[in-house]
Amino acid sequence: MTARELYFISGSPPCWTAMLAMEIKGLDYRPRRLDNAKREQKSADFLAVNPRGHVPVLTDGDVTVCETLAILSYIDAANPAPPLFGRTSLETAVIWQTICECDGTLRDPVGNISRPLFRGKGEDFAEQIAAAAASVRDELALLETRLSSGPWLAGEALSAADLVVYPVAMQLLRAAVLDDAAPLELGVHPFSRYFPALGQWCRRIEDLPGYDNAYPPHWK
Repeated sequence: MTARELYFISGSPPCWTAMLAMEIKGLDYRPRRLDNAKREQKSADFLAVNPRGHVPVLTDGDVTVCETLAILSYIDAANPAPPLFGRTSLETAVIWQTICECDGTLRDPVGNISRPLFRGKGEDFAEQIAAAAASVRDELALLETRLSSGPWLAGEALSAADLVVYPVAMQLLRAAVLDDAAPLELGVHPFSRYFPALGQWCRRIEDLPGYDNAYPPHWK
């Protein structure tokens, strides 16, 4: 029985990133799903694992690693193949640049779109969503340009950059197909229409071994 356990919340992009990385590395682990509706990540039992009450968390025997990028760094150092952070200094720089750009300019606007739509409050937050959608389209256009010249976000090989950005893009698309989103004309769904290279990139990720194991359980 594996000593590794990964605590996660279904549908959380950071958790999905960590789970995809575990699958790409071919690592055995026990998924430990926490119920966000019940606030299980704030329970006494989980706070004993991570006092901040945040997910994802990886436990590996006596080792506990919190935060997504720390988990990716830990498993990459312990299991170098395939590398998540590049083989050359330039690849490493591009990967980290892409992750920083996602965290700095894409993740929050996507959340500003998805959170009200998931709560059925699209009309109440229409102005916020419209502003966020304009920002998101600009960012997606930059990613589209990059993917028009290569299969992955940081070059010829899958990397942590792809694993970080992909779940954020999926959070956006899941919100964009909701009924409340239709009158808002977000201009992002489907990717095959608005951002075809992004759409092809998504399909490449979805064809990866272990993808189904990492897919959010409550989305199935």
